Amino acid sequence: MIKFKSLLIVGIIFCVIASNAQTVIPNASFENWTSFGSYSDPTGWDTPNEELMMIPFLGITVVSKSTDHHGTGSFSAKLETKHYTLPPLDIPGFMTCGKLTINLTTGTFVLSGGVPVVDIPTHLKGFYKYSPKGGDSCVIGIGLTKTTGATVDTIGFGSFSTKDTVPDWTPFSAWIDYISTEIPDTMNIIAMSTAQETMTIGTVLYVDELFLDYTVNTNDKNHNAGINVYNDLETKRLMMFLDFKFPEQTTISLFNMNGLTVYKNDAGKLLNERKIIRYEDLKTGVYMLRITHDNKTFTRKFFLNN
Repeated sequence: MIKFKSLLIVGIIFCVIASNAQTVIPNASFENWTSFGSYSDPTGWDTPNEELMMIPFLGITVVSKSTDHHGTGSFSAKLETKHYTLPPLDIPGFMTCGKLTINLTTGTFVLSGGVPVVDIPTHLKGFYKYSPKGGDSCVIGIGLTKTTGATVDTIGFGSFSTKDTVPDWTPFSAWIDYISTEIPDTMNIIAMSTAQETMTIGTVLYVDELFLDYTVNTNDKNHNAGINVYNDLETKRLMMFLDFKFPEQTTISLFNMNGLTVYKNDAGKLLNERKIIRYEDLKTGVYMLRITHDNKTFTRKFFLNN
């Protein structure tokens, strides 16, 4: 039996175009569905349904419109892991705001495209319900890329995953890690009912009311120094956006109130960078962040709560 290969590690694409507008997730509440006769897809999203419905009477759909919804809307997206008989395939419920092309003979796929990005979000958030079977886990992910000629570079990515049974509508949050200081130009979001090679038929994921978040609880900005620091209480991270005028030697340190250094990074000559300090292993308390650049020092106290 051919197994439909896991889409967990996949090139998810994003874009950022200079603009004052906010990036729009297409049909984020899944209220709009486009009918193709024997099946429907959420408008603005692609699924395996087209390929899976090609053979009359043997076709299946793995993404469908559900009246089990969150909030004030009427519908959500239901993603279900199913078995396809010809050829024999186990298929996860899967959707993307890019383009998904599947080869049923080989069980392989190509994921491409996405939607424009016009800013830099810090999280993908939304609501979900999950009923896994046989140890399945789901994933909801987001990716940002920049295309230059024939080269596609990953700028940032984030994902939420769980294997727990979640019977009631519950919020999720996927922090976006930026691994490049380049400006992205395309965004892709995926959701999948089963995120591993071994699948169990009957696993169901519901997704509704997706949105991008830009506020992360604590924000300190020093415009003159080119330093922007976010404290994300959900993922226990300090994220520093550094935008200096000149590439000079930079050191990043974190101290507790006893003066003990709990983190230090001699980061080298930085110009435009994003740096992250993970503090999930630190004790709850007040800490001092110190960033030294070109012999100038930026300091800020943070209450880090674990």
